[in-house]
Amino acid sequence: MADSPYLTAPVKSKGMPKGIPYIIGNEAAERYSFYGMKAILVIFMTKYLMDNNGEVAPMSEGDAKVWYHLFNSAVYFTPLLGAIIADAFFGKYKTIIGLSLVYCAGHLALALDETRLGLTVGLTLIAIGAGGIKPCVSAHVGDQFGKTNGHLLSKIFAWFYFSINFGAFLSQIMTPVLLDRYGPHVAFGVPGGLMLLATIVFWMGREKFIHIPAGGMGFIKETFSKTGLKIIGRLCVIYIFVAMFWALFDQSSSAWVLQADKMDRNLLGLEWLPSQIGAINPVMIMTFIPIFTWLIYPALNRVFPLTPLRKIAIGFFVAVPSFLIPAWIETQIAGGELPNIIWQIAAYVVLTAAEVFISITALEFSYTQAPKKMKSLILGFFLMSVSIGNLFTAGVNHFIQNPSPSFKADVKGTYVLQLEVGDGETTETDTVTIEVGPEKIEPSLLRKLWDGLRNRTDGKKKSDSPKGEKETTKKPPTANAGNSRAVPPSQLVRLYGTAGKGDYNGVFTYAWKFVLQPEDANAITLHKADTRNAHFTPRTEGAYELEFVVRVGEAAEAVATNTVIILVTDGNLPPVVNIAEGGEVPINQRVMLNGADTSDPNGDSLTYRWSFVSVPEGSKLANANLKGPTFPGPTSKLTGANYYLFFAGMMLLAALIFIPVAMAYKPKEYLQDEAESGETEG
Repeated sequence: MADSPYLTAPVKSKGMPKGIPYIIGNEAAERYSFYGMKAILVIFMTKYLMDNNGEVAPMSEGDAKVWYHLFNSAVYFTPLLGAIIADAFFGKYKTIIGLSLVYCAGHLALALDETRLGLTVGLTLIAIGAGGIKPCVSAHVGDQFGKTNGHLLSKIFAWFYFSINFGAFLSQIMTPVLLDRYGPHVAFGVPGGLMLLATIVFWMGREKFIHIPAGGMGFIKETFSKTGLKIIGRLCVIYIFVAMFWALFDQSSSAWVLQADKMDRNLLGLEWLPSQIGAINPVMIMTFIPIFTWLIYPALNRVFPLTPLRKIAIGFFVAVPSFLIPAWIETQIAGGELPNIIWQIAAYVVLTAAEVFISITALEFSYTQAPKKMKSLILGFFLMSVSIGNLFTAGVNHFIQNPSPSFKADVKGTYVLQLEVGDGETTETDTVTIEVGPEKIEPSLLRKLWDGLRNRTDGKKKSDSPKGEKETTKKPPTANAGNSRAVPPSQLVRLYGTAGKGDYNGVFTYAWKFVLQPEDANAITLHKADTRNAHFTPRTEGAYELEFVVRVGEAAEAVATNTVIILVTDGNLPPVVNIAEGGEVPINQRVMLNGADTSDPNGDSLTYRWSFVSVPEGSKLANANLKGPTFPGPTSKLTGANYYLFFAGMMLLAALIFIPVAMAYKPKEYLQDEAESGETEG
């Protein structure tokens, strides 16, 4: 390749290639951008997402998990496309630069638009950009080495993984704070800026890199040769098992974040945000890499030869208890306890150990097992294991959702429905009125895009106030003291306060206080009254009313209050039926019913039954036409501990089946040829 201005083959050397610092710097900044965006994604979708009118319209937890894992699946499916583009047509360097710009555009869309439109566009572009460059960057690292310094590959892949986790740690600590203090625009914008920096750093190293030319027809021939197809097939069998690990691992950014939101997050004198807890993973990775490299691996190697496939097999078994711990946490939450976040950190310790055994090993193993012209392609197949794992998790979360109670109106008019709720002893009912209006004609996609952009411009930037009068109204903070409930005397009562900042920025401060107590009640100590989760032990029967006060920052008006009643009694109280308001819906739209906020003061299991009270004249609907009449609202077939036990069981099954598969695999290494001429370095 005499016409190339760059080196096209590794120079014979015993030292580290000159381009490695640029790759490491690029990877650290790129991973900051990616993991920062991912860290806040579920919280953004469940708390900050808006509609086209600028009103908060968050997703349910189940929907957010499906969106998150579908996105993660797409991110790790597109590597296959990026690998083909790089290996067959443009080479790794040009592919990385081009797709990095697409990546930056995705961050820009998330930063500018807080609606589902911005979310869809942003995540699509990031999936194409982030996914497309992943196999190219990993293979580009290996391309810098020849046979003389090939022994350094294990070390550099460890440092490469270290840079990934260094960037991930910083972003997972900082980005949730940016979201909490400054909102989605800044929280998504800063990772976007880091992605632009990553692109610039990579471009700066262009003259230091080894640019392995695209394989062209050689890539096609090697890929579709008998040997190439056999290698792909053998490795893909391994990757199917690795996919099960990723199905567990990536829930640390979805299910584990939602679980952390229900736990006591006070640790080391701070109340940690739910999406910050995941930062413990990259810290542990950076700690574990040298420990495993210099202590654990040599110790195991003295017991039996520690091959890459044996490392992966051990990792599968280690991953199982990482989901048994969250299952135990769920049993505590279901029992009214408030486990400290230290228990979830223990789960991270186990999950991270499994990651070191599996992920780093599989990355290096994939590169060495790939033929020379198929490096990016094989790494693309390896990354598809992440895609398949997330697709499995998204599929599970989709299929375990029970149908929301609903019906399809057959005529216009007023429909009245009743929800009957029983706790085994008593029954309570409530009704909801639905007005079904004229048919709604759905606008075209272009119209939706235009209306969305216009509404964001007109609704957010223009004031409805008279000309010259500045709009100063800000949304106040919100406080929720939780559901009122009944407990027997002498039982510990834990309070569960939640809060929102509205349009204010600053640090939350909390205060609980008694508003009302029974006259003959003795003095009661309210423990941790300055946290979200105060607790006390009442011994006298009667009603205890408590007020939850939330303040944001120092502004005098940035205060919200809410009260909750704790009734201390040995008696049974009836369920409290709470149905979401009806309103008007078009006749061509399915009517969804939601009584999911219904609760039982005693914590009893409840039964539900929706039925029609009345329908408009001419309607032929009856109770048999109701879909999901025995569910209160959107619910799940796998809840609490059972959800985590299901995935732990699947991981254990995969680990057991993997043993004979690993024993049958016969590995063979392929490394890049060195340049025939050129000075020896190092």
